[in-house]
Amino acid sequence: MDIQNLNTFRTILQTGSYSSAAQQLNYTQSTVTAQMKKLTTLIGEPPFIFHGKQMQLTDGGKKLIPLVNQVLADYDKILALKSHHQITGDLRISVPESLMLYGSGPIFSQYVRDYPEVNLIINNATCLKNHERLLADQADIALMLWTPLRENKQLQIDDFGKQEFSLITSIDGPDTWGELMELDQKHFVINEKECGYRLAFEKFIQSKSIADIQTMEVWSLAAIKQTVIDGLGFSFLPDFVIQDELQNKLLKRIPVDIPTNLHIQLLSRNNWQNPAIKQMLENLSNIF
Repeated sequence: MDIQNLNTFRTILQTGSYSSAAQQLNYTQSTVTAQMKKLTTLIGEPPFIFHGKQMQLTDGGKKLIPLVNQVLADYDKILALKSHHQITGDLRISVPESLMLYGSGPIFSQYVRDYPEVNLIINNATCLKNHERLLADQADIALMLWTPLRENKQLQIDDFGKQEFSLITSIDGPDTWGELMELDQKHFVINEKECGYRLAFEKFIQSKSIADIQTMEVWSLAAIKQTVIDGLGFSFLPDFVIQDELQNKLLKRIPVDIPTNLHIQLLSRNNWQNPAIKQMLENLSNIF
């Protein structure tokens, strides 16, 4: 059994097509096809079938997924025996912008210096997308700022507690919620629709039957804060994101009770943790 055939099978699952897998693995597409033919001989049926251009897993392919994950995990452990004092391999992390810029970034930088043989691949996406990527085996570790997840046999979930959030405006902006609501133009400056704290604020204004707030979507936290500093609107952000601006009197809080239950959560899969993953989990656990 060629271990590379199994790796190619998993890469096809991750990328969604033979051509994308070939590109990621730096193979020709004919090589990928040949490897899947060898896998077909091994399990007695093709792992994938095609209806036109639509690729689907066969029953044999579905049964193969957990077995391939286990074999490749064991193979990683075997490779680790060759040089037990070194940590090597790929490490894929999905992290939201808030936790990348205001917590985990220095840990990642130190990790690269401590373990130069690890290929650290960082993907920045929304919390829900990070969760999806982990479950789809497109990430080894995911960070979320989200409502507490239910226990899941597939996942190890470390919950680092509820975070505080504040409604903020420019230093010359309104001082109270009532003053903010009296403005003719009320622009809520925030990022993507799947952001947990955006959803919390939108739920709050819906509960108050407030309909005249306009949403201004801005592409980054730095741009959101600068837009608010410039007096173009208000926002609702995690406290750990705005500490410097509050201290330097560039922003100020508007006192208002907006219910949230968002926790920093560190996720990994229970059944597959190589030394690179375990070391990163330990490092991240020490900062939250």
